[in-house]
Amino acid sequence: MKRNIWRNKKGQIQGVDFALAMIIFMIMFAEVIVLSLNFLEPKYQNLDNRAFESSANQVSEVFFSSTGYPNDWEYKYSTEFNSFGLREIGTTSLDANKISRINPHALFSLSYENLKRNMSLENKIGFQLSLESLFDVSASLTLSQPIGSINITTSIGDCIVWSFVVAPNSTVVFTQKSQTDTSGILDLSFPTGVAVLPDGHFTLVVFAQSQIGIYAVDIEEVVIGTETNFGLQFIVQENISNNGLANIQTSFVGSLVSLSAIVLYPYTEGNEQFGNESSTVSSPSTTETFDLRIPTNGTCVSLVTADSISGFQRKVFAYPSQLSEQFGTVYGADLMPDNKQIVKIEKIVVVRECLFKAVLYVWPQYLS
Repeated sequence: MKRNIWRNKKGQIQGVDFALAMIIFMIMFAEVIVLSLNFLEPKYQNLDNRAFESSANQVSEVFFSSTGYPNDWEYKYSTEFNSFGLREIGTTSLDANKISRINPHALFSLSYENLKRNMSLENKIGFQLSLESLFDVSASLTLSQPIGSINITTSIGDCIVWSFVVAPNSTVVFTQKSQTDTSGILDLSFPTGVAVLPDGHFTLVVFAQSQIGIYAVDIEEVVIGTETNFGLQFIVQENISNNGLANIQTSFVGSLVSLSAIVLYPYTEGNEQFGNESSTVSSPSTTETFDLRIPTNGTCVSLVTADSISGFQRKVFAYPSQLSEQFGTVYGADLMPDNKQIVKIEKIVVVRECLFKAVLYVWPQYLS
């Protein structure tokens, strides 16, 4: 009898132990479920990020790997084209003529919103693209008389430098090929005479080339008098039939006495006369086209000057276009959202055998 009572107590203890074990198991299982649910949200966020990064890469492919369709869409100014892309036909380089179409200051520039519609990205994805030199050059121009001064600084030393000063009448009044010192500094002087300087733009254009052949460009202007707004715009592209000619299409409003265009580019020693070409049209129509000589590769800068009895205006265009804060030509959204989901894609790209750093920022539109 005593033995039976012992067995019943043991069975009761075992039952209590089992119940406690089940309670502990259920508590632990519930904690595992809660912890799992807590981890699921970050996991799915990460999956969303990866999915968006895939979308960002697709946008990158459009900019850097596609030629667009038709392949020569950059010359279709008045008609819609099927698809966008910046790659040059038959190469891995980017096409300078296509980049000209997304320079915000250019005639026939594709607006950010129109390009988003072409890429079917309305209300989905925002982006911003910059295209800049791999090093910096900065220059200043002082028009003191009888001697003016030019101060040039490059972010790396021992750069070859071509300097041009273009007067209001679109003539080159000074040019020199020289070199910065080991600290990247170069100071030049040039005659300005003693006569009263004419009203208009005096434009300094500087090309700098590193020891390994990489180019950078800077443009500085001094304006005498007050500029008139003629709504002057232009675009620089290669002539579709001759890549040794720059096709400069211009547009303005009002009436002008003359319209001038000049193209500047680096030249070999002793060939200063081949470092620029210019042309002037008297009593121009509101749309004029210039075809001026340029190298088949490399960089150049074009200036278009409008003159009338009432005033003057000048616009400057680097070719290939640099899409940079320096020139106020970054393409895309004016502001980026302050959010970690922005994807930054950096590439070194080739344009007309020149190296540039391209930076593409892409983000989900709902964050902007």
